[in-house]
Amino acid sequence: MRNAFLLGVHVAKNIVICCDGTGNEFGDHNLNVVKLYGTLIVDGRQQVAYYHPGVGTMGAPTASNRISKAWSIVMGLAFGAGLLANVGDAYRYLMDVFEDGDRVFLFGFSRGAYTVRALAGVLHMFGLLCPGNDGLIPYITQMYARKTRQAAGMKHTFDVVEEFKKTFGRHCPLHFVGVWDTVSSVGWIWDPLKLPYTGQNPDMLIGRHAVSIDERRCYFRNNLWGPPLEKQDIKQVWFAGVHSDIGGSYAYSESGLSPITLEWMLFEARSFGLLVDAQKAEAALGAVNPPPPVPPDPRQKIHNSLMFWWWQLEFLPHSYYDHVAKKPRWRIPLGARRFIP
Repeated sequence: MRNAFLLGVHVAKNIVICCDGTGNEFGDHNLNVVKLYGTLIVDGRQQVAYYHPGVGTMGAPTASNRISKAWSIVMGLAFGAGLLANVGDAYRYLMDVFEDGDRVFLFGFSRGAYTVRALAGVLHMFGLLCPGNDGLIPYITQMYARKTRQAAGMKHTFDVVEEFKKTFGRHCPLHFVGVWDTVSSVGWIWDPLKLPYTGQNPDMLIGRHAVSIDERRCYFRNNLWGPPLEKQDIKQVWFAGVHSDIGGSYAYSESGLSPITLEWMLFEARSFGLLVDAQKAEAALGAVNPPPPVPPDPRQKIHNSLMFWWWQLEFLPHSYYDHVAKKPRWRIPLGARRFIP
């Protein structure tokens, strides 16, 4: 590999893209996305990596003062504003570093999981632009959303997208997509986006999804993948715990459940070529000098996320997917438990 690099021959590498959950970023109580990122071997040749904080985390780049920044964060949390911009940022990174033969790994938690699934949808619809075409990224992300919002079922839209992909797009297969508890709504209050190919994506080779059994909040309904397509390897595994027991964020002293899903995800991803530093992985899983963090412990308590004002939202009408009738319906949630197929 070293000789090939010195001769200027492209050696296929791993490209790892990590997107965090809503309102999350690096800090004292890091999520599994950050912990996984911290275990990676990043040498610029065999593997490169990218991390993006969550929707509603840092405010819009155009925010000129603290008030406008705070407002942009609220809009991100409540309505999912900024999701397409986050997709565009990750797409831009991939556009700049991808070369034929590279293996793409996508990881995300919560709405970060929805973000990487939306990124995968954009790649399937439009392909990957060649480096330097930054000006086209807002066009394709808006077209991607518009396809569902305004133009679903219109043949003209499909023709335009297909022609765009043939003209500008490169094929970018998705080697591994690993997500923790993808949620069905982008925004906590209103969700205007139902994005294409987030449920099934023909370009995804391997998919791993850690899903919460015990989450009951109506704005954190699970968003499963559909049945695997031909030659796809997909596992969706249900784990004990609420949303943040699965993806992390609780204090280290009471976070023994989230390392279980991290350990599972690391094992699965490493089995398919993710380059992980063994010592860093042991540290992230609490195997070296605990605490913190604590090691995986199935005896740890399951948290109660349905508290305080979250209960008030349970008395408002909320749309959900009826798995028996196979169509969307409305109901008063009242903390209903998740449906496990």
